[in-house]
Amino acid sequence: MNKKKFLLLFVLCCALPLLAAKLVLEFGWFNRGVSSNGEWQQTEVFLLSKTNVKAHWRLAVAPKAECDKPCQQALFTIQQLYVGLGRKQVQVEPVLISEYSVPKDYTTFSRHSALQPVPAALQGRILLIDQQGLVLLSYPVPLMQTELAGTARAIRQDLLKLLNYDRTSV
Repeated sequence: MNKKKFLLLFVLCCALPLLAAKLVLEFGWFNRGVSSNGEWQQTEVFLLSKTNVKAHWRLAVAPKAECDKPCQQALFTIQQLYVGLGRKQVQVEPVLISEYSVPKDYTTFSRHSALQPVPAALQGRILLIDQQGLVLLSYPVPLMQTELAGTARAIRQDLLKLLNYDRTSV
């Protein structure tokens, strides 16, 4: 094989993958953000204060007022998810963001006040909050009993990914 043929093959081997990637991005053949099940927040919202305890991740509910039936379903979903985490429970804290007390059936939850008013888009949703107090993901509250398992599964998948990739000292 002569030098020109080798150089041409080398350039083609380097340029073809780049050209293919450019085409995939230009024509929209690539689906962005399909690895998470929740809705990523578009703006930074810090609802809770920083924490230095082992529980780096917080699953929270921020009801509009006192905890009504959808809020109780969200608390039930989080509690079942929390119990199902097993040994990874030490890295997660269930939280109720409210001025009202936690219902007596949910003893695993701690009550916190929000640092700022909760945006209307986040009220009545299940929130995944990091150790800095930043809301990362939000999930709709399951309205029917049949949707509880699907919502818990979606939250669990995202939470386990975050727990596995968490490189902060625990």
